[in-house]
Amino acid sequence: MKVRFLKCACAALLICGLTIPALEAKAGPADLTGKQWTASTTSEKLAFLYGVSSTVAIEQLVADRQKTEPSPFVAAWIKAFGDQNWKQIQKNLDDWYAAHPSDAERPVFDVLWYEFMAPAYKK
Repeated sequence: MKVRFLKCACAALLICGLTIPALEAKAGPADLTGKQWTASTTSEKLAFLYGVSSTVAIEQLVADRQKTEPSPFVAAWIKAFGDQNWKQIQKNLDDWYAAHPSDAERPVFDVLWYEFMAPAYKK
């Protein structure tokens, strides 16, 4: 059951990763910027968030099974976004980039961490 779940989750992550547009040849998913985010379709944005959420869920499952604490990233994600769906998280990012047009080159993970997750984690 666990192996099947992990295989399905990995396949889903792979499929989601393929849906993000390659606007710059050298940019990878970790380098996704606000410029790319705002140029992406709703489906692409939700696929990205689905991939991140799936990774968080897998890491949480592994931590639970190993009876260890989740990583700070997972704990912060859960605190910041645990009661939100992907459309709400997308709206948070859309609103943030709309309010900060001069930060269009700032990576999405940087915004997620410093603007949403770290502040929630510190509370």
